[in-house]
Amino acid sequence: MMIELPFTQELMNGQGEPKMVSFRRAVPGDIDAVMKLQDEIMEALPDKDLYAPFTREETAVQLEEDICFIAEVDGELAGFSVLVPNDADNPRNYGKLFNYDREQLAGTASFDLTMVAPKFRGLGIQRDFNKLRTGVALSMGAKEGLTTISPDNPYSYRNFLVLNFDIVDERELYGGKRRYILRKVF
Repeated sequence: MMIELPFTQELMNGQGEPKMVSFRRAVPGDIDAVMKLQDEIMEALPDKDLYAPFTREETAVQLEEDICFIAEVDGELAGFSVLVPNDADNPRNYGKLFNYDREQLAGTASFDLTMVAPKFRGLGIQRDFNKLRTGVALSMGAKEGLTTISPDNPYSYRNFLVLNFDIVDERELYGGKRRYILRKVF
């Protein structure tokens, strides 16, 4: 069953403090806010290899061609997430990392990136993004999902483990950054 967007739900942080978080589809007009969020996240990272930043041009392509989500708290951007649809011709389909044939590529959705603003971490926003992306991938007929995660990012890794993604490979990607590749067969 697909979740209708937009929607708002109450999420609790680790101290039991509630926040109302609104989720919606991202649109090309969100690019400035998304780029600002990425800058904020990069600034706060103790290890810059945890995240491979996107250029403004790459983000514009994501907003035009992919399925992107926004999370907001009190009108402030709290998170951004991208699903690359299962398309055999999309050069960003992670199935290409495994030299999948056209049929396999057409059944593979790529869970591309999720960013959550430091001040809104701990609310479960990434986990909710992953559930949204899984639902959309299933509704589009995907047979599996693939994602990449830094081995040094246990929070993101756990958020995929709870959805039954498994590590299927480890290699250098994004200009030499070490990454796990995780898969879930739907």
